[in-house]
Amino acid sequence: MSILTFIKQDAVHLNTARVALFLTAILLVPVVFGIGYYLNMMIFIAILSLPAMGLSLLSGLSGQLAISHGAFFAIGAYASAILSTNIGINPVLSTLLAQMIVALVAAAIGAVVLRLRSHYLAIATLSFAIIVELVIKEWSGLTGGMQGMLNIPAMGALGREATSDIQYYYIYWPITALLLLFALNLSSSRIGRALRAIREGEPIVDSLGIQAAEYKIGIYIISSVFAGVGGALYAHFVGFVTPATGSIMFAIEIIMVLALGGFDRLWGALVGVVLITLLNEYALGFADYKKIILGVTLIAVMLVFPRGLLPGLIDLARSNKYGRTA
Repeated sequence: MSILTFIKQDAVHLNTARVALFLTAILLVPVVFGIGYYLNMMIFIAILSLPAMGLSLLSGLSGQLAISHGAFFAIGAYASAILSTNIGINPVLSTLLAQMIVALVAAAIGAVVLRLRSHYLAIATLSFAIIVELVIKEWSGLTGGMQGMLNIPAMGALGREATSDIQYYYIYWPITALLLLFALNLSSSRIGRALRAIREGEPIVDSLGIQAAEYKIGIYIISSVFAGVGGALYAHFVGFVTPATGSIMFAIEIIMVLALGGFDRLWGALVGVVLITLLNEYALGFADYKKIILGVTLIAVMLVFPRGLLPGLIDLARSNKYGRTA
């Protein structure tokens, strides 16, 4: 039975309308502001929003804090790069096949680590991420080792490759919007409600006959595929991958994204990616102090808005509205 059968139709319509409006505005940006350097930054925002949304589904929806999304980003990137570069598979097909690999790995890892909870789960997934990074570095015959992989084919179909930022822009943002719509509808479904119940109290959920373990593995696979898609799109956009792709620091940065935008808000994941991207961009002139700037910004936001920037601003707007009404 389709997931959509578990979703209230009004929620589907509302999610579709919001995403359609958002995508329309995004696609009009180059038309209104012209083609410039910012397009490159916007493409990276589209790419990095995918692992952020995936982690939001896992951590925000079901309460499972994992530090493995950087690893799945790297698996998606390297798998698609190897399939398209070494075997000659079309990048679109290699991206899809890479997600099958990501899903299989996620299912195997999830069946083991999701028996753990809280910081134990975080430590277990961190260990997995370290192993993936070491495998990439040491398996030089397949991955290129420390040198990475170069000359990865550009994204394209029907014999035509994307050759400019504007083409990538109009390919990648619809993909990101489509996955955002899927994530929103999943969150609004009966499955989403079951995952929220698991977040609030797994033993209670088990007592009600809901198989919490199956739900957790399922959402872990879905969230990992989000990261894997982001990795594959990244590889075919920049044209190369290295062990730094999806490193531990990348995984931590994704957690920072959600801390800024809000762990339990899918739209907040987009906000967090925009903020981190802008901070990274404008902190380039302060290279020696970049991490300090990011850290101070994160602390400031968490002190003012403990639930994240987007939820905090929404709460602030509501309080002001009700304050004026009173």
